[in-house]
Amino acid sequence: MTVTTGWLVGQLPRVMATDPVLRGFVSAFEEVADTVRERIDSVEHQIDTGLASPEMLQYLGAWLGVELEPTDPAEYRRSMVREVGRLLGWRGTRFGVEALLEAATGARVTVLDAGGVYGRNDTVPPTDPVVVVQMDHTGHLTERQVLGFLQSELPLGARVRLDVRFQPQTARGRARPVDGGGGNG
Repeated sequence: MTVTTGWLVGQLPRVMATDPVLRGFVSAFEEVADTVRERIDSVEHQIDTGLASPEMLQYLGAWLGVELEPTDPAEYRRSMVREVGRLLGWRGTRFGVEALLEAATGARVTVLDAGGVYGRNDTVPPTDPVVVVQMDHTGHLTERQVLGFLQSELPLGARVRLDVRFQPQTARGRARPVDGGGGNG
């Protein structure tokens, strides 16, 4: 009969390995260490947005400052975390706001504001705290959600004017198939 020993128990001196209490104690440590090693070995997969578990994706999103809805499709949540991470250095800028809103809604977004970086000899435009955000549509988000996002991304004191070009329309009537000719109904 062969007795299999684990990696930690196998390193015990022979005298210690024959003691059943010490062997059991070290075996318990080995089991704990194995689960820790498994978690460490898989950490690279957990921070990869394409492979991360839903829980880790939620954690990464929160860490990056984006609130993910568990009801959103998994690929949408993965895409949002990926985009927020990619645009982290651009957060709060016109480019960053446009790119994040485009990722969140699938719409074309244009941000107009008077902000910018001006040199000593540049003409600085008058202060205007209104930021105009033009969008084709809000995707699956409500206007309230878009405004909440904008308030969290724009500088303190900025006011937002949201211009959504196409509003979702409620369906009216009943859809009927087109008569292919010949039939009455």
